[in-house]
Amino acid sequence: MADTIISRGSSESPRLDTISYFDDSEPHLNEFPYFTKVEEKRGRAGCHIDVGSQSFEPQARSHPFRATPGSGGGQQSPAQDQFVAYMKAQGNRVLLSGIGGDEVTGGVPTPAPELEDLLARGHFRALARQLKLWALNKRKPWFHLLFFAARGFFPADRVGAHAYKRPVSWLTPAFFKRNPDALSGYESRLRLVGPLPSFQENLFALGTLRRQIAAATFPLAPPFEKRYPFLDIGLLEFLYAVPREQLVRPGQRRSLMRRSLVGVVPKEILDRKRKAYVTRSPRVAISNNWAELKEISEDMVCRSLGIVDSVAFLEALGKARTGVDVPLVPLLRTLTIEYWLRSLKTKQVLLEDGDNEQTRSGD
Repeated sequence: MADTIISRGSSESPRLDTISYFDDSEPHLNEFPYFTKVEEKRGRAGCHIDVGSQSFEPQARSHPFRATPGSGGGQQSPAQDQFVAYMKAQGNRVLLSGIGGDEVTGGVPTPAPELEDLLARGHFRALARQLKLWALNKRKPWFHLLFFAARGFFPADRVGAHAYKRPVSWLTPAFFKRNPDALSGYESRLRLVGPLPSFQENLFALGTLRRQIAAATFPLAPPFEKRYPFLDIGLLEFLYAVPREQLVRPGQRRSLMRRSLVGVVPKEILDRKRKAYVTRSPRVAISNNWAELKEISEDMVCRSLGIVDSVAFLEALGKARTGVDVPLVPLLRTLTIEYWLRSLKTKQVLLEDGDNEQTRSGD
């Protein structure tokens, strides 16, 4: 689409360069066959970064001061070095981000918003038909899907939070009690009157994306700005007005987007059933660094601050190491925060209670 816009003279940018990541060792992240099809269609090759051999280090202990986790400079991974070198060589100043694509175009294959709309409107015949179609697609009983949709209209303390919104097992109850809204995503119940439930869900997702972007750190090398095409206000206004059943259908994520791009995007991309995701690499990295991670978990700064139960955290690490299904993203984020807190403690920016007592005694 960018090539089409540029060829029409509708853009000040002379060209679009691409950066693609792949990992042949990751069962669900071998993007190479897909992005090369796009490059063939464009007639222009981009930068290919193999992340399969990257080492695991959430936040190296030798990094300089970081005001927030992930900010600041310091040692970079080979993949980051390759990314920076390519941006500098091409003279790129803007990075287009795909954040928001799943949320606004129907990339999450859930029938809940559509079923919620039918419930709120009282369209029970259409509801029964869609329940049957989605039940066949999801291979779940229709009443499970109906309950999943209906529970959004009730307070979470009455029906319980969705499994994917519950706090991870290694967070302490006291920490969750102090921060329930932040840890549950500032969720509120759906209203039967007023805007359709799907629109309410859209606004909730948009609020989540705004907080995510607000917490992002600025790049230092090279300096560039990041833009979010999927969050363009004109696109949002259009997609929020489109009936939900047009955006996602049983067995087809981003249905409207896929249908509109026939003849523009290669067929192999449009027919792809699922997105890439990483499962193997973090488990291998945890296994390779098990001795260090075990030592860290036995004396965590997060534990001393009352955030993490270190025993439960070590148990989760052990499960991830052996291939048991655990929430990997929160696990890695916890490690990132732990390394960050350790760097603050090393630089005496963070003083724990014991340190404060020692400081007062020394004074």
